[in-house]
Amino acid sequence: MALQSKKNKMSKNLLSLLMLITFSFATSCSDDDVVETINETFIIGEWKLASITENDTDVSLNDCELLKSLNFNTSNEVIIKTYAFDSNNNCELDSDVTHSYTIDHSSITINGIMNAEISTPRNETLILKSVENSNYITKTYTRQ
Repeated sequence: MALQSKKNKMSKNLLSLLMLITFSFATSCSDDDVVETINETFIIGEWKLASITENDTDVSLNDCELLKSLNFNTSNEVIIKTYAFDSNNNCELDSDVTHSYTIDHSSITINGIMNAEISTPRNETLILKSVENSNYITKTYTRQ
């Protein structure tokens, strides 16, 4: 009887250990894991500005600024659209420019205007981190 009791106790301990290991693996991987090396196919499409932080402080954005979009195509070009208030206080297209871009591992260079670290958590969010005038800027875009 004592041998059977030891086997049951060992089985319970083993089962508990297996459950703990399984739980640890399940919680260690999250949806926001970031791909270390980005290629052009991850960012193809339109992205709309969602937020900006400067030195870890949220920047207040108006309605027109939140309409800013980046549209990456398969020809290594990005169309950047920005909006501004018109005289009637409505948002109107302010600029619509096309730039070439390159991606090297986790860095993106948009010709003439930006060098940034790039990440795409969950493939629905585009995060660009850069340094501008000694300030750390993080721009977050959502896929459209």
